Amino acid sequence: MKAKLRPEDIYSKQLSWLCIEPMLVSVRGRDMAAKSEIYRMLHEGQQALFLFYSYHNHTKSLAEFYWFSAYNIIEIKSWNGIKNGMHFFHLDEMVNVLEQIESLITDKNKVGEEWLEVLATDLDKDPILLQRTEVLYDTYQTVAQAAIKHMNEMILQNRDMYLEIE
Repeated sequence: MKAKLRPEDIYSKQLSWLCIEPMLVSVRGRDMAAKSEIYRMLHEGQQALFLFYSYHNHTKSLAEFYWFSAYNIIEIKSWNGIKNGMHFFHLDEMVNVLEQIESLITDKNKVGEEWLEVLATDLDKDPILLQRTEVLYDTYQTVAQAAIKHMNEMILQNRDMYLEIE
């Protein structure tokens, strides 16, 4: 399963997104079983992109970043998959940031083996949590842009694995 791209999209700054967009859009709003089915049809590099963008596309605001990080860690348990995907692309700095995010979520929301309910409004009620999240969010945004650039370069080096030209 490969994305079909126009020739002018090959050198887009959004190349990595364009290579996984059709797969993610096809499962938008569907249940986890449908998402898992598509995910299993992808090769390791595409799986890395799939999980990264399913997370990254939900980090547009501080509250969304906090809540969706917790959701991926606690509810859908995709966090290790996201980290493994970043390992696949040799993005150690991104893995480090993801581990810091995981520590933030775990420190705040895990008591023993139990998870507390996570709300986007938690940031409004806890100034220390807000400050820690802001620092991580800024770091994440910077590292994510570098990661996307690197993934784009890796895709260009392995085009036949990710895309077809229309």
